[in-house]
Amino acid sequence: MVSKRPDPQTVQQIQEGLRDLVWALDGLNQAVGAQVALRPVDLEVLDTVARSGPTPPSQLAEILGIHPATLTGILDRLEEGGWAERIADPSDRRRVLIRALRDRGTELRRLYAPMARHLTEICARFSPSDLEAIRHFLESSAEAARKARPRRSSAQEKG
Repeated sequence: MVSKRPDPQTVQQIQEGLRDLVWALDGLNQAVGAQVALRPVDLEVLDTVARSGPTPPSQLAEILGIHPATLTGILDRLEEGGWAERIADPSDRRRVLIRALRDRGTELRRLYAPMARHLTEICARFSPSDLEAIRHFLESSAEAARKARPRRSSAQEKG
């Protein structure tokens, strides 16, 4: 790990690049969502469940920073659209888990395929050590964003 302080101008350029990336990905998610009648937040919940496997709603709410009541509406939409289902937890039948339905995932993979191809082409331009550094940077940046997310106050929870 490098301990030298980075050039402030380079840091600013990286921050601007990340903001551009976030907005570009938001636009991609808006366009994909419009094709399948899902909102970007629906896609985010679905992606989280697809990547982590069956997940309790309370854990999803915590991971994503979504109010439980809001999450209930999202899960209802995903279930009604055939994207996800609520299943009994095999270790505690009183508890519910959310599971993504695989057959609908093919539709989303098709819509995201152009982006996946472009990313593969971009990655081919970098060495394995560069890619490892990029992967580490992205993971660290995502964690920093999660840590920086404002937490709900008890007044917000009630209102």
